[in-house]
Amino acid sequence: MTVHQDDALTTAERRYEKSVARTATSLHSWRTPERRRLLVRLNWACIGVMAVIAVAGYFWLPIVIAWLPMTVAICTALTMLRTVIDVKDTAPSRYLDEFETDTLLRARSTALSAVTGILFTIGIVLVFGSSAEFGDGHRLAYSMGGLAILAVFVGGVIPAAAMSGTMGGAEDA
Repeated sequence: MTVHQDDALTTAERRYEKSVARTATSLHSWRTPERRRLLVRLNWACIGVMAVIAVAGYFWLPIVIAWLPMTVAICTALTMLRTVIDVKDTAPSRYLDEFETDTLLRARSTALSAVTGILFTIGIVLVFGSSAEFGDGHRLAYSMGGLAILAVFVGGVIPAAAMSGTMGGAEDA
């Protein structure tokens, strides 16, 4: 990472540099390509399990209790992933090379499309589900609310996963 003159930095750039400095020595053994791929897979697995829990909650409400440990798991996995990639998924463009900038912009675009599509689908299900009086209304709201929360996680994982693929080995970190 290139350190720039402090007086020429924007607020976002100062915040980014402070964040990188704070986490630069954290999780050093996790900064290998294999471990980063493991963290990406773990994030997607948590999202998958949480989606199953949200949908199953419509049919059997007590299963939503499993949402709590899964929330802890995905928050931990996403925080670890963002730490080992030096929060490059939120880095100002001056800190990224051309390839990383292109990758990040494509990933952000993909994330926005995914979140928009998921939330649109949830909205349609809620509108038609409530007007058709699909089963129990609060269960539908719980299920769709859980999926909406997952949409936010999907929007965060996509750029982090993309940026983890642009990084070299542990010796480069």
